[in-house]
Amino acid sequence: EDEPAEEPAADEPEAEEAPVVEAPPVEEPAQMPSQPLEQNGTANVKLDTLILVNKQIALPAGYKPTDLVTANIDFVDTASGERRMLRKEAAQAIEKLMAGAKAAGIDLKGTSAFRSYDYQVQLFNAYVAKDGKEQAMKYSAPPGHSEHQTGLAIDVSSASVGYQLTQSLEQTKEGKWLADNAHTYGFIVRYQRAYEAETGYMFEPWHLRYIGVEHATNVHKTNVPFERYLEQSMN
Repeated sequence: EDEPAEEPAADEPEAEEAPVVEAPPVEEPAQMPSQPLEQNGTANVKLDTLILVNKQIALPAGYKPTDLVTANIDFVDTASGERRMLRKEAAQAIEKLMAGAKAAGIDLKGTSAFRSYDYQVQLFNAYVAKDGKEQAMKYSAPPGHSEHQTGLAIDVSSASVGYQLTQSLEQTKEGKWLADNAHTYGFIVRYQRAYEAETGYMFEPWHLRYIGVEHATNVHKTNVPFERYLEQSMN
């Protein structure tokens, strides 16, 4: 749920064309908190880095993390101020990921990290005005429903795609490195092609969500969307 520079990429797949993938059961998940995922459609902030926010579950009104810090990584020039910030734990993790990428010869920059409720209002309304609500909902979150507001999500891109948010990132060496390695730093590629119908968002190889190394490794290993991982692991 992000902000493509122009419009959703031309290679955006039809939701109904998403392949049906039989997911294996979650194997020996990390220690899970005994907490509900939500209450009356409001996210449970006590889940901390495992907080679940999606189109059905919104953050509490006025929510803003108290431990936001500026991530010490390279950002595109258009990202400024709060959009360079993440929660402290996630900021430290993305710094390690970027260092690991650089060591592997992978060029990545952040394009957008934290986004406030008010910023998301402006962003979402602009997309609705441009493409209509139905289309905008495929790639952008309504205010209060954006993972970026948690301070645990960041969009990244590479020079190979002009630092744009495009699905063609998947085919680049940078996109492949992210898909194969992000979990070792505690991040998941949140919106996968196979689960567009389940997550409600088009495939976004650029959108990383921090959940911690152990949980991210489990999600990567079992190849299930975050929602399903939490539901299976907490039951």
